[in-house]
Amino acid sequence: MRHHIVDTFADAQCAGNPAAVVQVPEFPAGTEMQATAHRIGLPTTAFVVPNRAAEYRVRWFTPYKEINLCGHATIASARVLLTGSDVTRLTFVSANGVLHAERLDDLIAIDLPTSSLTECAPPPGLLDALGTDAVTCAVSGDDVLIEVESPTTVGALRPDFAALAAQPFRGHIVTARGGDGVDFVSRTFFPALGVNEDQVCVTAHCKLIPYWGRRLGRDRLTAVQLSERGGRLELRDAGDRVQVLGTAVLRDGVHDDRAPQLEGLTG
Repeated sequence: MRHHIVDTFADAQCAGNPAAVVQVPEFPAGTEMQATAHRIGLPTTAFVVPNRAAEYRVRWFTPYKEINLCGHATIASARVLLTGSDVTRLTFVSANGVLHAERLDDLIAIDLPTSSLTECAPPPGLLDALGTDAVTCAVSGDDVLIEVESPTTVGALRPDFAALAAQPFRGHIVTARGGDGVDFVSRTFFPALGVNEDQVCVTAHCKLIPYWGRRLGRDRLTAVQLSERGGRLELRDAGDRVQVLGTAVLRDGVHDDRAPQLEGLTG
């Protein structure tokens, strides 16, 4: 299928998280969308279908599995759909709820529900799989969040992905307080979904924003994801909703899934 590629959260220091966007009049069969996402080979492929004016239905696929929410691919979709348009705000309807995205100068902002966290002891085997000690551990839905002592610790992680995939979690978020104008840093791992490390994970920040907002006593935060490509995010905490703002750079041309990209994946 023909598709666009967008690098989200990219700047002079960060290459960001790539996503593919496929515009279709109706969703193909799930098996066809999954096969397309696998051939494209990017961390996430979004399929968008027009619903009504400024509203689209959306589904998201990693190369190996359909997922119920993907923020960076929604931002990528908004960039594709808003380019050359006078419209500034879009609604995306998914099986997991409704998302809103808007163009704010050179950035795309996405509005998401906040995720609650419950502190807990690290589950058996988790810290060994990550290769680190924990300051704090918390769970939120099917993800687990681990705070470690420093950004250096976050950047140096070399997880055992097979062991992580055996843990009872969809995702593993590792974070630390930042410095030099950055409030916090993170890395996110999703081996159970076939993406060992997500280059920039928006949905993880639905958990990270309330987590660090309480600790820092602020509702506007700046974050950097310390993945290989890296990404910078501007964040706003609005109580039961969060807003994530970032760049979304549309690559030139329309691409074809018969020429796989294989970018942003670590295994």
